[in-house]
Formats: sequence, structure tokens, C-alpha cells
Amino acid sequence: MLDPITIRYPSRPARRSLLTGRVADLFGLSPEEPPHPVAEGLTLDIRPGDLVLLTGPSGSGKSSVLRELGRRLGAIDANAIELPDAPLIDALPGPLDDRLAALAGCGLSEARLFPRTPAELSDGQRYRFRLCYALAKAPAFVLADEFTALLDRPLAKVVAYNLRKLVARTGVGVLAATTHDDIADDLAPDVWVRCHGDGLFGVERRGWKRRPLSFADEFWLSDGAPADWPYFARWHYRSHRLGFVRRVTVLWRGDAPAGICVFGMPAASLAPRTRFFGLANARGRVELAALNERLWCLQRVVLHPTYRGAGVAAAFVRRACELCPVDWVETLTAMGHANPVFERAGFARVGPTGKPRPGRHGAYSPSRAALDETRFAEPVYYVFDNRGRAAYATDTPGRPAP
Repeated sequence: MLDPITIRYPSRPARRSLLTGRVADLFGLSPEEPPHPVAEGLTLDIRPGDLVLLTGPSGSGKSSVLRELGRRLGAIDANAIELPDAPLIDALPGPLDDRLAALAGCGLSEARLFPRTPAELSDGQRYRFRLCYALAKAPAFVLADEFTALLDRPLAKVVAYNLRKLVARTGVGVLAATTHDDIADDLAPDVWVRCHGDGLFGVERRGWKRRPLSFADEFWLSDGAPADWPYFARWHYRSHRLGFVRRVTVLWRGDAPAGICVFGMPAASLAPRTRFFGLANARGRVELAALNERLWCLQRVVLHPTYRGAGVAAAFVRRACELCPVDWVETLTAMGHANPVFERAGFARVGPTGKPRPGRHGAYSPSRAALDETRFAEPVYYVFDNRGRAAYATDTPGRPAP
């Protein structure tokens, strides 16, 4: 329990002038007017690792209380911290996989962002990196005034949701203040201080329980087509042509496209698949025919950057796989080294495949450019057991235009 917080600002001007004297005379402001109270004996029960949210209109005292809390708790100010002039992936500590996971946890899982410097990011991306960079320093608390104020509201809610998970995982406390209380459900603060102004506060200590994103019920699925892919290709680290396509599932939020899963034919032979299924003759005619009948490859997954890190991708991938009329779904992804989205979607992680090489690849062969793109990659092989799948149907009939 912190000592009571009392903050008063004097009514007398800090620097007198002829004009401040004339204002005092004009409005009858007495030199003996008492100080303006911001907080009078405010008592807060803040514990290590707590997420504290202060909300209220401008001028209600939330920033003043926030600064005092930050001073007492030794918090790092995320907005004031100097960002390095270095690629994001170089700016964080630890092994590569840990750095990738930290960025993904803040919703920065787009591969093309990793080599960029903070100055090259959008305002929203830079804000998320500020939080990531401050948390990586492992302080007792991180201070964030005007929390998510510059972000559009869906992204603000996703950032709040991701931050709640990061606080739970890292044990680093956060002190956040904002005029927007629409992020409270997703932020799920341990302590919520509602600032009403003139020293009036409402304080609530709440228990945190993991829950879905507040607008999760606004997403729905539809059948798609290969023509839907170009809209999403800009966000994929391998946006070259698709292989033979068996099925496309599109995720929507309202009437806006939010994600895509593209399913195709599997490669003729993969060592991790052979080990997983215990195949004796992986390239035999009978085995290949059974493979094409019972197994599809999830060759592309893309989620709109706004919704990343909030559990939307895992739920989307799982449901898209369940709607496939095959017993097994496999996928290969380099992001498996950093982001456990496929494990969360119900896939079994088999392991890295090794570096790609020219040869037989089933229904289609990658171009030389594609092989050159991934010559150093070691994608992770995953398998989804779909033998208990739901009936083959879309969640919602019809499909709005993108």
C-alpha cells in the first residue's frame, strides 16, 4: 500500500506580470486564494506486476497522479524513452527467437518490419515498439500517458489486449492513463482509477481473468477464391504466386476483409511428414494418391496487421482447418520459430524441415526466384488432426465485396 497521495497546485501564478495582475483584478482573484486540489489523501493499493489504468477527461488530474505514481514506483516512461537508431530486431536483447517473440507479442509480427528502424515505422507501429522496448528493459513499472490516444479504436483495443498478456507473462507492471475508457475491457487493469476532477476519484481493484477480445463476435468467415489473395499478399513475407489451390477461406470483420487462409496440394515428400505418419514408401503411387485425398497444405495465412497478437489468428486458422473436408492439414512456416499461433490453433509442432532445395514438390514446383528467396530458411512443419472436423459449411452465407 502506497502512502496517501496529495497534490495541490497553487492558484497564484508562478511568474507574475502586469497582465496576470490585471486578470486577477478583472475576475476578483484573491492573492490568498487556496491551492487547487488535484488529489487529497488518495490511497492506492498497487502491487508489483500490477496493471494500473487511470481514466478521466482532460484536466481531471490523471496525468498528475500518474507522474507521482511513476516517481514513487521508479517507472520508465515509455513515451520519453529514447529509441535507438537501429533495426527493431537489433534493438532488443536476447536470442533471435526471443526477440521475434517479443515483437510478435506487441503485434509487430510482420517480417518486413524487423529490419526497419523506429523512424521508419508508422505512428501506430512506433507506439507498439515503444511499449515493447520499454518492457524489454525489465523495469519494475512502465509508465504510459495518453495510452493508445493516437491509435484508431480497434487497434487501441488490440494493443490494450496484447499489453495485458505481456504484463501477465513478464511480471512488469504498467501505469497507463487515457481519456478513452473503451479499452478498459481489453486492458483488464488490476487497479482502475476513475478521475472525476477537483480531487474526486473512484478506485476499483479487480481480478484479472483471460477473456476473448472485446469485439471477437464481430468476425465471420466465408468461402473465398484465389482472386482474394492479392489484397493480402502485401502483408506476407512470401507474396509470390500461389500453388494449386484447393480452398480459400476469408475472415471478415463486418464488411471489411480481415484475414485469409489458402489451402493447396501437399508437396510429394517431406522428411518430417514421413516421420510423423510413419510412412514406409512416401513416394509410392498408392501413398501419393492417399496423401492427396486425405491431406491438404495450408500454404498461406495472413491476418490484417490491426488484429495481430490478440488471439484472432489462432481461432481463425483452427476454424478454417475444421471446415476443410480432409482428415489432416499440414503447414510450413518460418514464423514458427517466433510465433506459436499454430500450436494455439491446435497444430502439432513436428519440427524444422531443413533448408529447401530444388526437386520434386508435388502438384507444383517453386520457381527459382522462390527458392532463392528462401534458401536460408528452415521452416517449421506442423500437422493438424482434422478427423473430428465439423460439417463442411461456411459460418455465414454470402460474401460482401472487399
